[in-house]
Amino acid sequence: MEYLLSEELFNELFIGKDFVFLMKKVGDDYQYIRLNQAAQALLSDKAIGKMLSTITSSHNFSIIQEFYHQAIMKHAQIDYVDYAYYKSEIRKYETSVRPLTYKGDDYILAITKEILYDRNIEDKFLFMRSMFDHAFFSTVILSAEGAVYEVNPSFMEDFGLDNDAVKRKLFVNLPIVPNDERENIQTFLQRAAMGENIGEKLIKLHTLDKKERFYLMSLSPVMQGDNSFAIFLIMQDFTQFTEQKAELRLKSHGLEVFKAALNSATAIAIWDVDGIIIEVNDLFLNASGYTAEELIGKPYTLIEPSYHTEDLMHLINETLEAGDIWRGELCYRTKYHADYWVEAAIVPLKNEVGRTEQYLSINYDITDKKRMLTELKNIERTFRLITENTNDLIVITNEDGIIIYASPSYRVFLGYENVDLQGQFYSDIVDEESKMAWQTFLNNYSGLTDTQFELLLKAKDGTPVWTEGNVTVVHDPEREKVSQIMMVSREITHRKERENDLLYLAYHDTLTQLPNRRYLLKEFPKLLAEAQETTNCLAMLYIDGDDFKDVNDHYGHDTGDDFIRKFGQVLVNSVRSHDLVIRIGGDEFIVILTGLTRDNEKRKAQMMHIIQRIREELKKGWIIENNYFAPTASIGVAYYPDHGKNLDELLDLADQALYKAKEFGKNKLYITEAH
Repeated sequence: MEYLLSEELFNELFIGKDFVFLMKKVGDDYQYIRLNQAAQALLSDKAIGKMLSTITSSHNFSIIQEFYHQAIMKHAQIDYVDYAYYKSEIRKYETSVRPLTYKGDDYILAITKEILYDRNIEDKFLFMRSMFDHAFFSTVILSAEGAVYEVNPSFMEDFGLDNDAVKRKLFVNLPIVPNDERENIQTFLQRAAMGENIGEKLIKLHTLDKKERFYLMSLSPVMQGDNSFAIFLIMQDFTQFTEQKAELRLKSHGLEVFKAALNSATAIAIWDVDGIIIEVNDLFLNASGYTAEELIGKPYTLIEPSYHTEDLMHLINETLEAGDIWRGELCYRTKYHADYWVEAAIVPLKNEVGRTEQYLSINYDITDKKRMLTELKNIERTFRLITENTNDLIVITNEDGIIIYASPSYRVFLGYENVDLQGQFYSDIVDEESKMAWQTFLNNYSGLTDTQFELLLKAKDGTPVWTEGNVTVVHDPEREKVSQIMMVSREITHRKERENDLLYLAYHDTLTQLPNRRYLLKEFPKLLAEAQETTNCLAMLYIDGDDFKDVNDHYGHDTGDDFIRKFGQVLVNSVRSHDLVIRIGGDEFIVILTGLTRDNEKRKAQMMHIIQRIREELKKGWIIENNYFAPTASIGVAYYPDHGKNLDELLDLADQALYKAKEFGKNKLYITEAH
């Protein structure tokens, strides 16, 4: 088989240490065609003729495939850098991907060069190696697939395994990993391979003599762009602490029972003398709307009681500073700026020398005594929507569309930080195509509770993102014309793209990409209405290629398909931009000529001018696989309004005219006679 560049010329062109590969695109894969001497030394000459997916790992194949596809699609050189961990060394490579086309096939010429680190980088790497070798904790370097590259001396000392015994083996298959922990550890490795940092996960391992030990495991991916190519696994021996914790748990069981009873009955929060929240229980989180991560370590002022005078706050502080318990009613502020009332007892917690170190707040919810039932239901609905749709785009605005709250999903999907959105109009991130729909909703939501619509949003980088949202309007029963709008949306960009693709496929012929019969049925009423309005004429040309069956019989269906595509393209190139070319099936096409005059002689001259262009283009012909074709075509014609008033009549008359044209021989034209 003849390929671009002979083997002899290829080897003369590409000598030296750089790895050079000539690849042929085969479907979504790439076949090795030529390898220079350096590449053959790396892969062996047996790789020639094999597919890229069979030579490299699935992870590397997906990365390389993406760059090769980009080069062919953009028809431009693509450069990228990658790394390899080879014999305890990290090596850096730069690859230039150049697209080539030869006899209708796509090729890739890939040239890979090793990039030498400068001394500064080498010193840093040696420093990291030193830290790895002398780390106090057991440390392992893994591949993205979870195979062991190397272990440090602490690991070998902890488990009695040396480097040679574990190298290139899957970590989860090592004898130190018990069967009941393998699935758990494998999940952590897969998450790290996807780029996630995994911190302090408690796992159980065995020594070689089957003694059970516990470790805090942390995994850090080593990233190249968006992909990880190695994983650093650090394990801290936690056995003694675990045993002590079990003993302590046994001794404090009575206290835990008491604490559980208290937690099930009341909302509890603890903060230190500086006002920093230390602990909150589930009931407190449920009441406030925050998560534990949002409260712990934050100032108590985040949930500071509202609607209270300075005198009351001064009295509370004065009582607590005196070491006494304060009791009374407080109105706290939730995450979403709603109010909830509690009957509170704030207790100073003192150390062994009598100094107050913390404050315990015990809160009994009495909101139902303070609010109307309707408002309570709305709060419950809001809370339910938020908790049940945490993976979706959640936003709360006031009645004017100003953002009060936006979920973290807006950063994930659209790139906006909370500071970019808080206090801004939601319409600022709505694309022009959807601004009217959003504004119409804001102008007319009064009296609504739930509605649904699609919005096109703009990401921070300008990327359009389609969303489908459920909108709930929460009305304040105590304050007229004051509402909050909650919208829970999900991204549907890919669905919209698929809908557009399916819509295109429904109305276009898969072989020629020309409009099909269904498209004609949809569009013809518009052409008819335009002709009626402008008192113009339409001409329907029913065109059938002569002797198309002979092409299929003598040259095969693949050549026949190419023949049909060329035939259709000739029709498109020959008609005017406002005319319509439809493929009916086989070698039959419909051409609708629009904007023709109703004067018989002038109309025929207009039509014949176009038909003559079609015949001249067909006469020029084309070459398919070294075979020359210059076909002719038979044409039947029917006019609107002279011959028919609707699509079915015109199709039938034009079809009859086509058969009459064929009775006179090939390359003939017949125009339907007037009734």
